[in-house]
Amino acid sequence: METYYAYDFNQPDDQNRPDFLYNFSRHNELSFNLAMLKVAYESDGIRANLALMAGTYAQFNLADEPTWAQFVNEASLGIKLHEKLWLDVGIMPSHIGFESWIGAEGWHLSRSLLAENSPYFLTGARLTYALKDNLDLTLWATNGWQNVQRAERSRGIGIGLGINHRPIEGLEINYANYFGNEGLDPIRLLRFFNNFYTQYQIGAWGLTFGADYGIQEAYFGNPNNWYGLTLSLRREVSDKFFLAGRAEHYSDPRGIILSRGLEVSGLSCNLDYRYNATTLFRLEGRQFISPRGVFSLPGGTFSKGNTAVTASFSLNF
Repeated sequence: METYYAYDFNQPDDQNRPDFLYNFSRHNELSFNLAMLKVAYESDGIRANLALMAGTYAQFNLADEPTWAQFVNEASLGIKLHEKLWLDVGIMPSHIGFESWIGAEGWHLSRSLLAENSPYFLTGARLTYALKDNLDLTLWATNGWQNVQRAERSRGIGIGLGINHRPIEGLEINYANYFGNEGLDPIRLLRFFNNFYTQYQIGAWGLTFGADYGIQEAYFGNPNNWYGLTLSLRREVSDKFFLAGRAEHYSDPRGIILSRGLEVSGLSCNLDYRYNATTLFRLEGRQFISPRGVFSLPGGTFSKGNTAVTASFSLNF
Protein backbone atom coordinates (compact mmCIF):
# COMPACT_ATOMS: atom_id res chain seq x y z
CA MET A 1 0.00 0.00 0.00
CA GLU A 2 1.24 3.47 -0.87
CA THR A 3 -0.49 6.62 0.33
CA TYR A 4 0.49 10.14 -0.64
CA TYR A 5 -0.19 13.85 -0.46
CA ALA A 6 0.96 16.11 -3.32
CA TYR A 7 0.80 19.88 -3.45
CA ASP A 8 1.10 21.42 -6.91
CA PHE A 9 2.03 25.11 -6.66
CA ASN A 10 0.23 25.80 -9.96
CA GLN A 11 -2.99 24.90 -8.10
CA PRO A 12 -4.82 23.32 -11.08
CA ASP A 13 -8.59 23.88 -11.15
CA ASP A 14 -9.37 20.20 -11.76
CA GLN A 15 -6.98 19.00 -8.99
CA ASN A 16 -5.06 16.92 -11.55
CA ARG A 17 -1.29 17.18 -11.97
CA PRO A 18 0.18 17.35 -15.54
CA ASP A 19 -1.42 14.71 -17.76
CA PHE A 20 1.88 12.98 -18.59
CA LEU A 21 2.01 11.75 -14.96
CA TYR A 22 0.12 8.59 -13.96
CA ASN A 23 1.42 8.25 -10.40
CA PHE A 24 0.81 10.72 -7.56
CA SER A 25 -1.42 12.60 -9.97
CA ARG A 26 -3.88 14.35 -7.63
CA HIS A 27 -3.21 17.81 -6.15
CA ASN A 28 -3.93 18.80 -2.55
CA GLU A 29 -5.59 15.52 -1.69
CA LEU A 30 -4.77 12.65 0.63
CA SER A 31 -5.02 9.55 -1.52
CA PHE A 32 -3.80 6.05 -2.34
CA ASN A 33 -1.44 5.81 -5.28
CA LEU A 34 -1.62 2.02 -5.19
CA ALA A 35 -3.20 -0.56 -2.91
CA MET A 36 -2.35 -4.03 -4.18
CA LEU A 37 -2.88 -7.58 -2.96
CA LYS A 38 -0.93 -10.32 -4.74
CA VAL A 39 -0.97 -14.10 -4.57
CA ALA A 40 1.85 -16.07 -6.23
CA TYR A 41 2.42 -19.80 -6.67
CA GLU A 42 5.43 -21.68 -8.06
CA SER A 43 6.38 -25.35 -8.28
CA ASP A 44 9.09 -27.10 -10.28
CA GLY A 45 7.33 -26.57 -13.60
CA ILE A 46 4.35 -24.26 -13.03
CA ARG A 47 3.97 -20.71 -11.75
CA ALA A 48 1.04 -18.32 -11.45
CA ASN A 49 0.43 -14.75 -10.28
CA LEU A 50 -2.75 -12.86 -9.48
CA ALA A 51 -2.69 -9.27 -8.18
CA LEU A 52 -5.67 -6.96 -7.66
CA MET A 53 -5.32 -3.22 -7.21
CA ALA A 54 -6.99 0.13 -6.60
CA GLY A 55 -5.75 3.71 -6.37
CA THR A 56 -4.99 6.70 -8.55
CA TYR A 57 -2.31 4.77 -10.48
CA ALA A 58 -4.99 2.38 -11.72
CA GLN A 59 -7.49 5.22 -12.24
CA PHE A 60 -5.21 7.20 -14.57
CA ASN A 61 -2.96 4.59 -16.16
CA LEU A 62 -5.84 2.27 -17.14
CA ALA A 63 -8.43 4.96 -17.84
CA ASP A 64 -9.10 3.62 -21.36
CA GLU A 65 -9.58 0.01 -20.25
CA PRO A 66 -12.89 -1.71 -19.33
CA THR A 67 -13.90 -1.23 -15.70
CA TRP A 68 -13.06 -4.83 -14.75
CA ALA A 69 -9.51 -4.47 -16.10
CA GLN A 70 -8.77 -1.40 -13.98
CA PHE A 71 -8.71 -3.63 -10.88
CA VAL A 72 -6.30 -6.22 -12.34
CA ASN A 73 -2.64 -5.48 -11.76
CA GLU A 74 -1.27 -8.86 -12.80
CA ALA A 75 -2.76 -12.19 -13.90
CA SER A 76 -0.46 -14.80 -15.44
CA LEU A 77 0.18 -18.50 -15.75
CA GLY A 78 3.59 -19.94 -16.67
CA ILE A 79 5.08 -23.30 -17.56
CA LYS A 80 8.73 -24.34 -17.65
CA LEU A 81 9.58 -25.56 -21.16
CA HIS A 82 13.23 -26.29 -20.41
CA GLU A 83 15.60 -26.04 -17.48
CA LYS A 84 16.19 -22.33 -18.19
CA LEU A 85 13.21 -21.49 -20.42
CA TRP A 86 9.78 -20.31 -19.21
CA LEU A 87 6.59 -19.46 -21.13
CA ASP A 88 4.16 -17.12 -19.33
CA VAL A 89 0.80 -15.88 -20.61
CA GLY A 90 -1.37 -13.09 -19.22
CA ILE A 91 -1.04 -9.54 -17.86
CA MET A 92 2.55 -9.09 -16.65
CA PRO A 93 5.17 -6.43 -15.86
CA SER A 94 6.79 -5.18 -19.05
CA HIS A 95 10.43 -5.75 -19.95
CA ILE A 96 10.92 -2.01 -20.55
CA GLY A 97 12.68 0.30 -18.09
CA PHE A 98 14.02 0.09 -14.54
CA GLU A 99 10.93 1.33 -12.61
CA SER A 100 7.73 -0.49 -11.73
CA TRP A 101 4.36 0.37 -10.22
CA ILE A 102 5.71 -0.52 -6.76
CA GLY A 103 7.18 2.73 -5.49
CA ALA A 104 9.30 1.30 -2.67
CA GLU A 105 11.37 -0.65 -5.21
CA GLY A 106 12.60 2.56 -6.90
CA TRP A 107 15.11 5.20 -5.84
CA HIS A 108 12.64 8.08 -6.16
CA LEU A 109 9.20 8.78 -4.76
CA SER A 110 7.87 9.64 -8.22
CA ARG A 111 8.54 7.80 -11.48
CA SER A 112 10.70 9.20 -14.27
CA LEU A 113 9.12 10.66 -17.41
CA LEU A 114 10.53 7.64 -19.27
CA ALA A 115 8.68 5.21 -17.00
CA GLU A 116 5.43 7.18 -17.00
CA ASN A 117 5.27 7.23 -20.79
CA SER A 118 6.29 3.68 -21.68
CA PRO A 119 4.50 0.43 -20.77
CA TYR A 120 4.40 -0.54 -17.12
CA PHE A 121 2.69 -3.78 -18.16
CA LEU A 122 1.99 -5.82 -21.28
CA THR A 123 -0.67 -8.41 -22.06
CA GLY A 124 0.30 -11.44 -24.10
CA ALA A 125 2.84 -14.27 -24.08
CA ARG A 126 6.41 -14.04 -22.82
CA LEU A 127 9.41 -16.34 -23.23
CA THR A 128 12.27 -15.85 -20.74
CA TYR A 129 15.58 -17.64 -21.11
CA ALA A 130 18.54 -17.55 -18.72
CA LEU A 131 21.36 -17.80 -21.25
CA LYS A 132 23.96 -17.44 -18.49
CA ASP A 133 23.90 -16.75 -14.78
CA ASN A 134 24.33 -13.05 -15.56
CA LEU A 135 22.51 -12.81 -18.93
CA ASP A 136 18.72 -13.10 -19.47
CA LEU A 137 16.75 -12.87 -22.72
CA THR A 138 13.05 -12.02 -23.04
CA LEU A 139 10.76 -12.29 -26.07
CA TRP A 140 7.20 -10.89 -26.06
CA ALA A 141 4.10 -11.21 -28.24
CA THR A 142 1.56 -8.65 -26.99
CA ASN A 143 -1.91 -7.19 -27.52
CA GLY A 144 -0.23 -3.87 -28.22
CA TRP A 145 1.33 -0.96 -26.36
CA GLN A 146 0.18 -1.41 -22.73
CA ASN A 147 -3.30 -2.73 -23.48
CA VAL A 148 -5.33 -5.21 -21.49
CA GLN A 149 -8.07 -5.22 -24.12
CA ARG A 150 -7.53 -4.08 -27.69
CA ALA A 151 -9.34 -1.03 -29.04
CA GLU A 152 -11.89 -1.57 -31.80
CA ARG A 153 -10.32 -1.93 -35.25
CA SER A 154 -6.91 -2.58 -33.68
CA ARG A 155 -5.12 -5.39 -35.48
CA GLY A 156 -1.85 -7.28 -35.30
CA ILE A 157 0.42 -8.50 -32.56
CA GLY A 158 3.17 -6.39 -31.04
CA ILE A 159 6.56 -7.98 -30.41
CA GLY A 160 9.33 -7.08 -28.00
CA LEU A 161 12.87 -8.16 -27.14
CA GLY A 162 14.73 -7.69 -23.87
CA ILE A 163 18.39 -8.31 -22.98
CA ASN A 164 19.56 -7.95 -19.38
CA HIS A 165 23.28 -8.31 -18.62
CA ARG A 166 25.03 -8.09 -15.25
CA PRO A 167 28.75 -8.28 -16.17
CA ILE A 168 30.09 -7.47 -12.69
CA GLU A 169 28.65 -7.16 -9.22
CA GLY A 170 26.56 -4.01 -8.87
CA LEU A 171 26.36 -3.26 -12.62
CA GLU A 172 23.23 -3.90 -14.70
CA ILE A 173 22.87 -3.17 -18.44
CA ASN A 174 19.49 -3.53 -20.11
CA TYR A 175 18.13 -3.08 -23.63
CA ALA A 176 14.45 -3.49 -24.54
CA ASN A 177 12.36 -2.74 -27.62
CA TYR A 178 8.81 -2.89 -28.95
CA PHE A 179 7.51 -3.14 -32.53
CA GLY A 180 3.84 -3.04 -33.47
CA ASN A 181 1.03 -1.40 -35.41
CA GLU A 182 -0.56 1.45 -33.44
CA GLY A 183 -3.01 2.42 -36.19
CA LEU A 184 -6.67 1.44 -36.51
CA ASP A 185 -7.91 -0.37 -39.61
CA PRO A 186 -7.55 0.45 -42.42
CA ILE A 187 -4.65 2.76 -41.44
CA ARG A 188 -1.26 1.27 -40.55
CA LEU A 189 1.04 3.19 -38.16
CA LEU A 190 4.06 1.07 -37.32
CA ARG A 191 5.91 1.95 -34.11
CA PHE A 192 9.47 0.96 -33.19
CA PHE A 193 10.51 1.86 -29.66
CA ASN A 194 13.87 1.38 -27.89
CA ASN A 195 14.80 1.67 -24.22
CA PHE A 196 18.26 1.43 -22.72
CA TYR A 197 19.41 1.81 -19.16
CA THR A 198 22.44 1.05 -17.06
CA GLN A 199 22.55 1.04 -13.29
CA TYR A 200 25.65 0.83 -11.11
CA GLN A 201 25.74 0.53 -7.33
CA ILE A 202 28.96 0.58 -5.35
CA GLY A 203 29.05 0.99 -1.59
CA ALA A 204 26.65 3.72 -0.48
CA TRP A 205 26.34 5.24 -3.98
CA GLY A 206 24.15 4.39 -6.95
CA LEU A 207 23.96 5.82 -10.48
CA THR A 208 21.33 5.20 -13.16
CA PHE A 209 21.20 6.43 -16.75
CA GLY A 210 18.23 5.71 -19.01
CA ALA A 211 17.29 6.65 -22.58
CA ASP A 212 14.24 6.12 -24.81
CA TYR A 213 13.93 6.60 -28.56
CA GLY A 214 10.83 5.87 -30.59
CA ILE A 215 9.79 6.27 -34.21
CA GLN A 216 6.33 5.88 -35.71
CA GLU A 217 4.84 6.20 -39.17
CA ALA A 218 2.89 9.39 -39.85
CA TYR A 219 -0.37 9.79 -41.71
CA PHE A 220 1.52 11.92 -44.22
CA GLY A 221 5.20 12.65 -44.81
CA ASN A 222 8.20 11.60 -42.75
CA PRO A 223 7.88 9.39 -39.65
CA ASN A 224 7.47 11.01 -36.23
CA ASN A 225 9.96 10.43 -33.43
CA TRP A 226 10.37 11.11 -29.73
CA TYR A 227 13.08 10.61 -27.11
CA GLY A 228 13.72 10.84 -23.39
CA LEU A 229 16.74 10.91 -21.07
CA THR A 230 17.07 10.48 -17.32
CA LEU A 231 20.00 10.48 -14.90
CA SER A 232 19.73 9.57 -11.20
CA LEU A 233 22.19 9.66 -8.32
CA ARG A 234 21.46 8.02 -4.97
CA ARG A 235 23.33 8.09 -1.67
CA GLU A 236 22.75 5.90 1.39
CA VAL A 237 23.29 8.35 4.23
CA SER A 238 22.75 5.77 6.98
CA ASP A 239 20.95 2.49 7.54
CA LYS A 240 17.62 4.35 7.52
CA PHE A 241 18.13 7.52 5.44
CA PHE A 242 18.64 7.84 1.67
CA LEU A 243 19.04 10.86 -0.62
CA ALA A 244 18.38 10.80 -4.38
CA GLY A 245 18.45 13.38 -7.17
CA ARG A 246 17.28 13.16 -10.76
CA ALA A 247 17.60 15.21 -13.95
CA GLU A 248 15.53 14.35 -17.03
CA HIS A 249 14.35 15.55 -20.41
CA TYR A 250 11.50 14.39 -22.66
CA SER A 251 10.75 15.55 -26.18
CA ASP A 252 7.63 14.48 -28.10
CA PRO A 253 6.99 17.38 -30.50
CA ARG A 254 4.22 15.62 -32.48
CA GLY A 255 2.35 14.25 -29.48
CA ILE A 256 2.78 10.56 -30.33
CA ILE A 257 3.01 9.41 -26.72
CA LEU A 258 1.86 12.49 -24.84
CA SER A 259 -1.61 13.93 -25.34
CA ARG A 260 -0.13 16.92 -27.19
CA GLY A 261 3.23 17.95 -28.57
CA LEU A 262 5.49 18.69 -25.63
CA GLU A 263 9.10 19.26 -24.66
CA VAL A 264 9.81 19.24 -20.92
CA SER A 265 12.82 19.06 -18.59
CA GLY A 266 12.69 18.08 -14.94
CA LEU A 267 14.64 18.07 -11.69
CA SER A 268 13.75 16.25 -8.50
CA CYS A 269 15.24 15.51 -5.11
CA ASN A 270 13.91 13.18 -2.44
CA LEU A 271 14.69 12.08 1.10
CA ASP A 272 13.71 8.59 2.24
CA TYR A 273 13.36 7.27 5.76
CA ARG A 274 13.10 3.48 6.05
CA TYR A 275 11.46 2.89 9.42
CA ASN A 276 11.88 -0.89 9.10
CA ALA A 277 12.04 -3.56 6.39
CA THR A 278 8.39 -3.04 5.39
CA THR A 279 7.73 0.66 6.03
CA LEU A 280 9.03 3.64 4.04
CA PHE A 281 8.43 7.40 4.40
CA ARG A 282 9.40 9.72 1.53
CA LEU A 283 9.48 13.43 0.73
CA GLU A 284 10.19 14.81 -2.74
CA GLY A 285 10.36 18.16 -4.50
CA ARG A 286 9.96 18.14 -8.29
CA GLN A 287 10.25 20.90 -10.91
CA PHE A 288 9.23 20.79 -14.58
CA ILE A 289 10.23 23.42 -17.16
CA SER A 290 9.00 23.75 -20.75
CA PRO A 291 9.87 26.25 -23.52
CA ARG A 292 6.12 26.91 -23.93
CA GLY A 293 3.31 27.60 -21.49
CA VAL A 294 1.85 24.11 -21.18
CA PHE A 295 1.12 23.82 -17.44
CA SER A 296 -2.37 24.79 -16.28
CA LEU A 297 -2.95 27.64 -13.86
CA PRO A 298 -6.24 28.74 -12.27
CA GLY A 299 -8.55 30.72 -14.51
CA GLY A 300 -7.54 29.01 -17.74
CA THR A 301 -4.04 30.50 -17.95
CA PHE A 302 -0.77 28.62 -18.44
CA SER A 303 2.80 28.59 -17.13
CA LYS A 304 6.15 27.39 -18.48
CA GLY A 305 6.95 25.80 -15.11
CA ASN A 306 5.42 23.40 -12.63
CA THR A 307 6.59 22.78 -9.06
CA ALA A 308 5.23 20.21 -6.62
CA VAL A 309 6.06 18.71 -3.25
CA THR A 310 4.92 15.16 -2.50
CA ALA A 311 5.02 13.04 0.64
CA SER A 312 4.33 9.31 0.68
CA PHE A 313 4.03 6.48 3.15
CA SER A 314 4.25 2.89 1.89
CA LEU A 315 3.85 -0.47 3.53
CA ASN A 316 4.81 -3.82 2.02
CA PHE A 317 4.03 -7.07 3.76
